[in-house]
Amino acid sequence: MASFTLIIQHGPHQGHHSYSALQFAKAALQKQHEIKQVFFYGDAVQHGNALAHRPGDEQDSGALWQAFAEQHGIELVICATVGARHGVVPANDLPDFAQGNLTPGYQAGGLAEYMAAQAESDHLVQF
Repeated sequence: MASFTLIIQHGPHQGHHSYSALQFAKAALQKQHEIKQVFFYGDAVQHGNALAHRPGDEQDSGALWQAFAEQHGIELVICATVGARHGVVPANDLPDFAQGNLTPGYQAGGLAEYMAAQAESDHLVQF
């Protein structure tokens, strides 16, 4: 079976990209393929923002990814540098008195983690 690394570059409210990526990941797992990592880059780092408010009539794609990853043991990584620019910061990157706002289930990482996952995967799919 094939293995995949997914990269998402569009924010949660910038069209259908996140939903399409999630549907792709679900279909891949149903066909016994492996998802090595989902890497969120650019505006997509907002998927991991625990403080983001979603209107009641919109799907919370960040929470959908979180539940999917937890169910299937998939690594969700936001780009740490871009995340810092967008105000999405894990607690371990802040002073002791500050709390981070990175959603549980997501982790901050760099392009090195992304490249390592890509090197271990058969395919890279960009959304």
